[in-house]
Amino acid sequence: MYVKTVMNHVYTNQYGSVVYAWDVANEVLHAENSGWEAVYGNNKVNASYVKKAFNYAYDTLEYFKLTNSVKLFYNDFNTYMEVNDVIKLVNY
Repeated sequence: MYVKTVMNHVYTNQYGSVVYAWDVANEVLHAENSGWEAVYGNNKVNASYVKKAFNYAYDTLEYFKLTNSVKLFYNDFNTYMEVNDVIKLVNY
């Protein structure tokens, strides 16, 4: 709900055209004691909430016909130290 609500708010106002990218999921591999873990567990490389967030974000871009002009990102720090885990998460 959060992803769709924020994106809809942005794209239905006059400044939506300046948004060229979204950081959909941030620091999943480094999250500790997050509310998401309490609900979904702490399997970070198979985090279903991340997959759902990207699906919702993409659906919203599709609705506004922006899939070719707006990018969706996963963001984390020190990914060079956890390349295999990032790849597993992205492939999931």
